[in-house]
Amino acid sequence: MWLWNEHPETRGFLCYNLGNSKNAIDGARNKAMGLVPGRSDLTFYWNRTAYFLECKDSTGAQSTNQKEWQKKVEAAGFEYHLFRSFREFQLIINRIINLKN
Repeated sequence: MWLWNEHPETRGFLCYNLGNSKNAIDGARNKAMGLVPGRSDLTFYWNRTAYFLECKDSTGAQSTNQKEWQKKVEAAGFEYHLFRSFREFQLIINRIINLKN
């Protein structure tokens, strides 16, 4: 909601990535449709690139799949950010929006 109101120019560019299926049938369907284990929680599309954002609480740890996804996207030249608070999220988004190319 903060991003929607604070930066209306970004509306539609922050996307939630489905990460958990509700059951085995749903899981098989999602996998067949391209669900990738470990993918970040959010993707922010801005200024012709994608930024991958992972949300964890203060004690949360990345799974092995998440660490592998991070390495993969960083090796491809994308930014990956893990944030643990709303304030960290705000700082990341504001930095991305204010980048000058």
